[in-house]
Amino acid sequence: MNNVELVKKIEGYLKSSASKAKKFEDLVAVTVSLISENNEDLYVEVKDGKISVAPYSYNDYGCAVEASAESIDKIFSGAVSFDKALSDGLVRVCGGDVAKFKALEVLVPAKKAPAKKTSVKAETAKKTTAKAAKAPAKKTAEKAPAKAETKTEAKAEVKAEVVKAEAVKAQAPAEKAVDKAPAAKRCCKKKQ
Repeated sequence: MNNVELVKKIEGYLKSSASKAKKFEDLVAVTVSLISENNEDLYVEVKDGKISVAPYSYNDYGCAVEASAESIDKIFSGAVSFDKALSDGLVRVCGGDVAKFKALEVLVPAKKAPAKKTSVKAETAKKTTAKAAKAPAKKTAEKAPAKAETKTEAKAEVKAEVVKAEAVKAQAPAEKAVDKAPAAKRCCKKKQ
């Protein structure tokens, strides 16, 4: 990837950060020397609340760094934090104030944690169990179902209890849903 291609990618990453750039009180200019066969440069500047990225060297920089195009891409995409890039040696400060380089991190989009894949039934069972643990029981809980002989039967019992709790919750007042929840909780503990 050359410096022109990298500039376009960085501009895309920082596009939604215009409002954050307006909060910068000082000029922040970082020149980046790309480690490659062509020894290309680029710079990122925040001046008067505007972000500029260009495929040139910035002579009056606040910080100068050296890195591969891939490392710079990872940093500005949010895949690697600025501190981690510095500590792992992905970026080397060649001059100026490293704080100017780190100041750019607020402009980088935050990476969202990947969502855990959980089923709706599992989420409902967790919520039902949590509500049951928090709220005191108003009626005597139902007797626990007879011990399941196989894991498949135990899973089926848990699903049946969850479905029952969902149905009660949807049709009856909240108190009844809490009353059914302890039965689902016992069943879950029994399975383990």
